[in-house]
Amino acid sequence: MFYELRDHPDDLPIRCETLTEARKRARQRVERFGMEVLIYEVCSFEGEKLVEAVS
Repeated sequence: MFYELRDHPDDLPIRCETLTEARKRARQRVERFGMEVLIYEVCSFEGEKLVEAVS
């Protein structure tokens, strides 16, 4: 399992190994660009699901 950041559901993802890393990088992107960032959990068995939106 890993996590992906996206600025929009159709954007190319930024891969993160842990949820902590994903949240940290999402906050940095929000500060830098002022846009909401979506965090998805990706599992080889269950597919992907939205975990949270950081704004």
